[in-house]
Amino acid sequence: MLIRFGSVPFDADLVAFDKDGTLIDFEFMWGRLATAWVECLVEGGQGELLQRDLYRSLGFDPDRQRTESESPLAIATTGQLQTIAAATLYRHGVPWPEAEDRARLAFDTSSDLPLPRLIHATGDVAGLLGHLRETGVRVAVVTTDHRAATVETLRILGIAHLVELLVCGDDGLPSKPAPDMLLAACGWSGVEPARTVVVGDTLGDLLMAQRAGAGLRVAVLTGPGDPEKLAQQADVVLKSIDEIHVGL
Repeated sequence: MLIRFGSVPFDADLVAFDKDGTLIDFEFMWGRLATAWVECLVEGGQGELLQRDLYRSLGFDPDRQRTESESPLAIATTGQLQTIAAATLYRHGVPWPEAEDRARLAFDTSSDLPLPRLIHATGDVAGLLGHLRETGVRVAVVTTDHRAATVETLRILGIAHLVELLVCGDDGLPSKPAPDMLLAACGWSGVEPARTVVVGDTLGDLLMAQRAGAGLRVAVLTGPGDPEKLAQQADVVLKSIDEIHVGL
């Protein structure tokens, strides 16, 4: 099916979307989560030095309320972020078993920040995915977030029934920018990478696409990715998914 990505047409059988920063507002979710994690982790007296180091290690600027481009917060899995937090505590003198426990507890934010309060779509996600499926194009979500949280996010957005293939950060595959997650989606769907479009907001998404041999790499500017760096790796750069049109 011919799909127009901005001014670029492409005949695709499969479109693989990143989730955070592509389908949902990245800072609305992950900026608030990072702040909650750090606030919890500094409880106990370590103070400002630990707070600054945690933000720096995760890759979040609390003054600008902005995730640093290509930082762990922008790309890493939730499990990797938790390990980074524990390692930062350890550098500040917290014994490793205690550091792991504190990081695990801090990252369990479900009671204070339930997922429905963190989800804000970047555009007409349901409309776009619905049009793709209606015209026979297969839809995948390839994300470094955990599967349970991703499934719940898709349910909250009302698009769970529109996503045929789901590849997540805790599925046991090498993470972005390795090609494995996209190759898994292509293998499960029976679609060649050359007939696949990847839509994402970071270099990790685009490098995964390039290494897997995807037919088209589409960057969107709704996440933490640096626009100039994205343009160097993408075939086309869009403001958001709302510049994707099916069958035109």
